[in-house]
Amino acid sequence: MTVKQMKATKRSVHKFGSVVRYNFTIERHASKVYTRSMFEQFGKMIFKACAYKVEEVEKNRLYRTTHTDASRREKWSRVFDVNILDEGEQFDCECGMFAPMGMLCGHALKVMDYVGATEIFKKHILKRWTRDARGVLPEHMRHYQRDQAAGKNFTKRHSILYIQAMELVRQEIQVPQLMTS
Repeated sequence: MTVKQMKATKRSVHKFGSVVRYNFTIERHASKVYTRSMFEQFGKMIFKACAYKVEEVEKNRLYRTTHTDASRREKWSRVFDVNILDEGEQFDCECGMFAPMGMLCGHALKVMDYVGATEIFKKHILKRWTRDARGVLPEHMRHYQRDQAAGKNFTKRHSILYIQAMELVRQEIQVPQLMTS
């Protein structure tokens, strides 16, 4: 990558957030939904998806993805079946990557492109990977949630100092009471 290309990429990342590389409609949707690091992982999956071809086994139900260079790959990684469930609202690949990772595999992405899906379905978008993941905060940080933060300007340090100060005040109040009894 030349210096000019690096500067252009840096400008586009700074200005627009995430850089769309392959210009798939699904990728554009992902750039609006996912965090930057998750979007980079999504881009890697799209890159891997480009190495597969799709064969329709059963219309709108079952598709088979085959690696374009299958002869050079391990036997277990050549062909994957992708099922479409819930009337086209969910993709289930036999590679099983979505269950532990929470991220669509390249096989499912290739089938999504093949059937003309324009967005990632809600069932495949886990909140922890989105820009709105702030709603999954631990209890001591709940006031940072978007719906809770209105009118409050707390930082974590401020909150911790406030809690410690209140504990100190409670201790000071309790000590004289114990001595008088």
